[in-house]
Amino acid sequence: MIRLLSTLFLLPAALSFTAPAQFTLRTTTHLHSSTAPPSDTLPYDISLEQYKALASWFTSSSQQSYISPKFSIQPSPSSGYGAFASSPISSGELLLSIPRSSCITLDNAFNDADIGEKLRKLRREAGPGSDTVCIAAYIAKQYLVLQEYKSQVELVEEGSLMDGAAKRRLENVKFKEYLESLPWKAGVNGQDHVLFWSEEDVEELLVGSLAYEDAVEIRNSVKYATKILNGIIGPTINKARGIEEPSDQSTFRLPWQQSPPEKQEQTIEGLEEAIRGAFVICLSRGFARIFKNSQTNNSNNNYEEEVEECLIPFLDILQHSNTPNCSDENSSTLDNVIEIRASRDIQAGEELFNQYKDEEDANMPFLRQHSNTPNCSDENSSTLDNVIEIRASRDIQAGEELFNQYKDEEDANMPYHKFFT
Repeated sequence: MIRLLSTLFLLPAALSFTAPAQFTLRTTTHLHSSTAPPSDTLPYDISLEQYKALASWFTSSSQQSYISPKFSIQPSPSSGYGAFASSPISSGELLLSIPRSSCITLDNAFNDADIGEKLRKLRREAGPGSDTVCIAAYIAKQYLVLQEYKSQVELVEEGSLMDGAAKRRLENVKFKEYLESLPWKAGVNGQDHVLFWSEEDVEELLVGSLAYEDAVEIRNSVKYATKILNGIIGPTINKARGIEEPSDQSTFRLPWQQSPPEKQEQTIEGLEEAIRGAFVICLSRGFARIFKNSQTNNSNNNYEEEVEECLIPFLDILQHSNTPNCSDENSSTLDNVIEIRASRDIQAGEELFNQYKDEEDANMPFLRQHSNTPNCSDENSSTLDNVIEIRASRDIQAGEELFNQYKDEEDANMPYHKFFT
């Protein structure tokens, strides 16, 4: 499932990742890196069993959580997985109820026992533009802790480690099932993103396009974020791994404790990949949304509107369409609950689509974020009358999708979103 990048900026002495003020950051693109792993060599893929585990966690996490029995998750023709109607659905029928408590929000990041205080300090110093950084830091930390605890449980099960609390620690990782359903690596569930690309791919595929400047800025921003977040997340990961933090007070260690790392700045093993994956998830699956809360309404019964960035389980599975058959809105009866309903009658077997931002919106950064770089060209035959020939304009690897350029992207009249959605 491949969606729209948000725009990232670096402020002086601070990180700022700015998202649109309305709804989400997602749509479909068709520009792929030649270094993305082919589907038959993926390190792993999200299984339907993992989605079942996600559904079990979701419905048990809150009395307000609801999944229609007509809502099913299946491989999507678009890419990765999508949602489908398992039986006919009537217009207006409720498909999902998603409480805010089941979403990953800044509250989770700021109230985290391990890094919450540090993230609050980062937010105070960097401002609201750092919201995406804070959420990415939180889920990256959770993911790394999750991976470490899973490894420890495996060692216990094979008899290599005696630790009666290992399984309990694993099960207590907050959002465990949701984190395991997200694509942390390139190619998983069709996930591709410029942050996963090699420097060579960026230079080869994007130089000369309007996407190049944004792509370079995004990649540089995430590299900078990784350096900052290493100091925030690192101590927690070292603790989970049983690695002693550097200390000037004593060099004494118990026999089973690992030697501390050097005092100098070192990037925690696996952190760079986790941070990159976290930003891909936030930028491709994140929402900027206003939740309705009756406790914040004023004397005129109007609700205070505070846009907050968040990750929303199950809603992020629906693919984007500019002609959707579903819509999401705040519940009219329940506080802090999102409801997804059918916007028309839907036949059994139809894929369920949502619209995350209007492609006609002048603020839709579709051109800059999704500039298709052609690898083919069409022209009239030089030897045959009334014949068009399509030829490769560069060497193309097996499995690459073929692209043509239908109008110059630099043309001010190019209605890009109409042609490439």
